Amino acid sequence: MSPDPDPDSEPDLVAGEPRTVLRDAFASIRTERRPDGTLDLAGDISAELAQPLLRALDRVAAELVADDERRGGEVRAGGRLQADAFVALLLRVTDPGS
Repeated sequence: MSPDPDPDSEPDLVAGEPRTVLRDAFASIRTERRPDGTLDLAGDISAELAQPLLRALDRVAAELVADDERRGGEVRAGGRLQADAFVALLLRVTDPGS
């Protein structure tokens, strides 16, 4: 029988990606408030950070769609789905208890 894995050796994953990588990706994003009151999100995210971020966003978006379908309500799509997935992933990444 093999010994139990060391919990400290297990990566801390969020939506299948390392939390530290996702944190670094989110840290690359900056916000700018425009004179008309809108908020602009921008950033130059390297490919090594962008790819895990995109995979995690796709996973969270799929979870949201599956939940919408399970509930029988309107299924999110397009910009609304992407915005909701972005916020949900950001909350998971920044929640130390998840």
